[in-house]
Amino acid sequence: MNPVRTNEGVSVAPDRTVYLLPGEADSQAGFAAIRAKASHFRNAGAQVIVVQGLGFVGVAVAAAIAAARDEHGKPRFFVIGVDLPLPQTYWKVAKVAAGETPIVSPDQDLPQMLHAAVCEVGNLAATTCEEAYALADVIVVDVPLSVGERTVESPQDITIELHHFHAAIRAVGRQMAPEALVLVETTVPAGATEKIVLPILQEERHRRGVTAPLHLAHAYERVMPGPRYLASIRSFFRSFAGIDAESARRARAFLTAFIDTQQFPLWELSDTTSSELAKLLENSYRAANIAFIHEWTLLAEQLGVNLFEIVDSIRVRKGTHDNMRYPGFGVGGYCLTKDSLLAQWASVHLFDSDVTLDMTLQALRTNYQMPLHTLGHLSDLLDGELSGKTIAVCGVAYLPGVADTRNSPTELLLEKLEQAGARPVVHDPCLTTWPEAPHIVLASDLATALRDADGVVLAVPHRDYLNVTAEQWTTYCRAGQAVVDAQNILDDHTAERLHAAGCRLRGVGKGHWHKRGYSCHKLEHAAS
Repeated sequence: MNPVRTNEGVSVAPDRTVYLLPGEADSQAGFAAIRAKASHFRNAGAQVIVVQGLGFVGVAVAAAIAAARDEHGKPRFFVIGVDLPLPQTYWKVAKVAAGETPIVSPDQDLPQMLHAAVCEVGNLAATTCEEAYALADVIVVDVPLSVGERTVESPQDITIELHHFHAAIRAVGRQMAPEALVLVETTVPAGATEKIVLPILQEERHRRGVTAPLHLAHAYERVMPGPRYLASIRSFFRSFAGIDAESARRARAFLTAFIDTQQFPLWELSDTTSSELAKLLENSYRAANIAFIHEWTLLAEQLGVNLFEIVDSIRVRKGTHDNMRYPGFGVGGYCLTKDSLLAQWASVHLFDSDVTLDMTLQALRTNYQMPLHTLGHLSDLLDGELSGKTIAVCGVAYLPGVADTRNSPTELLLEKLEQAGARPVVHDPCLTTWPEAPHIVLASDLATALRDADGVVLAVPHRDYLNVTAEQWTTYCRAGQAVVDAQNILDDHTAERLHAAGCRLRGVGKGHWHKRGYSCHKLEHAAS
């Protein structure tokens, strides 16, 4: 998540809290206190863990590690979160240092556990000083790795922003203790641990005259920033691999110390390239599954049938078909929109392979363009006239119940609405601001957003929307409005009530609504 805005000398958080960027003297003074705490906990038997990167993964990982206890109830670890002293990132450090989570999440365990670790137990701290890496027994790399365009026609068009990742690894190599374990959790191109991270660390250690064996591993996470945010780290399956047997042994010991491996055993893969490819394949499979159902959505709408009902009837085949996706609005987030690109980039640039992941890349293009299908429904309901129309868009987050707006499919819809001359009004119950689009002012409540709208798009199935009754919808909406349900928020009863009240409706994957005449004005339907 990015700050709302940045000014020289300050870092502004999404909640608009302003933090002064620290000077070198202030940073070093704060780090001296952290160093003393680290020594105290180490003397008490705890290991020192440094988490590099305080984003959606790093913050939760730091909290989960800090919560680990030994058989006597004592903290296993003293954890230091590190991020850069830049306007875009420092607010995260400041919030964690104050015992506040920089991540808005419906999982109340995260703010409670983070606050307890920082303010009560005292075994979690945050700093901008890279000297923290020198204190670590284990360094967990959780820095972001960005791609350029998310849809490409050719593998040669894929670009990856590696500069900041290289710089982060170099900082670790400059400072790390000779015997420390480096554990890469960042989602990287297959082969990156051995072909990018390992040479950089070796080069930096060589400059320092370090001759001890390097311990390096990769372990990918399955973090879900929803109601089970921390549980997705502490109580779920993990795969990992080391560059050698000792690295793998140490990675296993570390992961076992804060993950419930009794219920969720670790899976050790043969090498780090396998671990990296597993993460990319896992997310690419899900993205392709979503793209697959979009084709069938188009067919179901043309045939006038309810694809949700059909998918439910198929999902009874447990183990083979119960993961079939539903029709929807689009795909967002950090992983499903880019991980396939990392795999294809690795094929070309790290392994000189001629393999092209054609179906996989086409799935990314399909998913990216899915919001345009919803836009087409809206345009049809408004007789092709979007210019000058007020359009209420309900939902910005890429997942229901979370405040994560990275690569939100709503972004493309808003872009096209504005290009068409429409006036978007946006509402999301999980957000007060939209970090990637700070010029968009979010409506304070759903009724306000819908009141004067000519068209309504239901884009995210937040619980707040699902809990609105049919009677409330008919109160919020008005006769003549065009309503497009892109996420199965409205049931058939509610749709019938809205149509009876004078609304025109369409639903993604709901061809039966069109067949029933909900796309027409009620009087037109009655006459036909």
